Amino acid sequence: MKILSRYILIEHIGPFLFGFSTVIFVFLLQFLMRYLDRFVGKGLDMMVIVELIILQIAWMVVLAAPMAVLISTLMTFGNFTNSSEMTAIRASGVSLKRIMLPVVLAGMVITLLVERFNNVVLPEANHQAKVLLMDISRTKPSFGLEENVFTDMIRGYEILARHTSETSSDIAGVTIYKNSNDFRRVVITADSGSFTFTKDYRNLIMTLKHGEMHEITDRKKLSYRKIKFETHKVVFEATGFGFERTDENNIGRGDRELSAMTMLDICDSLNLRVELARSRIDSTISKRLASIFAITPFKIQKDLVQNPKLYSQDTSRFIDKLDRLPLRRRQKIIDHAIQLTRSDLNDTYYNSIGLRSNRKTIKKYMVEVHKKYALPVACLLFVFVGVPLGVLAKRGGVGVGAGFSLLFYLIYWVCLIGGEKLADREILSPWLAMWMGNFVIGVIGAVILYQISGKGFTGSR
Repeated sequence: MKILSRYILIEHIGPFLFGFSTVIFVFLLQFLMRYLDRFVGKGLDMMVIVELIILQIAWMVVLAAPMAVLISTLMTFGNFTNSSEMTAIRASGVSLKRIMLPVVLAGMVITLLVERFNNVVLPEANHQAKVLLMDISRTKPSFGLEENVFTDMIRGYEILARHTSETSSDIAGVTIYKNSNDFRRVVITADSGSFTFTKDYRNLIMTLKHGEMHEITDRKKLSYRKIKFETHKVVFEATGFGFERTDENNIGRGDRELSAMTMLDICDSLNLRVELARSRIDSTISKRLASIFAITPFKIQKDLVQNPKLYSQDTSRFIDKLDRLPLRRRQKIIDHAIQLTRSDLNDTYYNSIGLRSNRKTIKKYMVEVHKKYALPVACLLFVFVGVPLGVLAKRGGVGVGAGFSLLFYLIYWVCLIGGEKLADREILSPWLAMWMGNFVIGVIGAVILYQISGKGFTGSR
């Protein structure tokens, strides 16, 4: 049996390496077609570009591993069935479960390796890639601009470009806010623009075409002027531009640049903030009532001490006692209550904003935490899909393996991406969103495996 297990694993090595390298090549080709022209010819050293490509391969590895497992199992068992090796093995009394055992164990090993890669290597690679992209973006100012998004890449200015060029520094649909003394005094709009450096690279020049400048010259007198121009040049200091290495420890990390344990620690801290904000909101009403009762007659205060929840549960009791007070006393209490309510409403509003922000951040981190484990587990689940599909395939070989693998991987990919979008919109919980694809693939694999096991399949045609 050891010989059989070794033979099955050896037969898997070639298809696995083929599938893994093919998927990496496809992802890499897509990345190069999209970004290479932004880097080549910008005065960057070739080793910098190579380093960026190597760092980008990290996320490709995570996505390629599950598909490579599916391709290798489907192709190998398809070839076993097509060459009647499966028939001979089953005829010798070896069950399908025993045949699958070495592949399942190999799938577990790959799952563990991918999980470690996800939590150790990938976060560091993503962080270094982000820092390197930031360094590269300074060699081409428009690279740092994202269409239809304001950016403050130049100190003192906020720039919006509705269209950017991937091959040049040209931009279109430009809006610029110039900040001065914490008050936006100048707004510039233009149909198009471009970036250039001066010869000594000390200044950055933005040349704007066909636009207007709106300026408030005197804030107190509300003096305003509007200037139309055909060409207008805005000069900035070029400090921070040009390729220079940045210390990666000085750059903050996003959710995809952290390990699962680190994100769980952050979520624990944010949960404490959520509970604190919630307790502040819950205590707002009680604090307000306590302040109101502080200026009410002694009889009401005595009732409150004896039964603190009396008035919060039955406001009619308070209203009845309030109606018995003299008019001036009652008006004083009402005015005080209105003043406190306004103040507490502001506190509640800002606490609720912090509460929603922290909850959203927690869900964002939890999506990444579950993704770091859902993708590795998919490597094991694809074993249970690839084996029965390979046995049932009419023909083995590369074509069938690639076709079926692409189909099922697309199903998994749609579930993964769709689940992430639904989790971001708070429609699904993070764990369900990220594990939904695994559930679908697992059910499909279980059904197909049950069918061929229940029929006592021998591999004959």
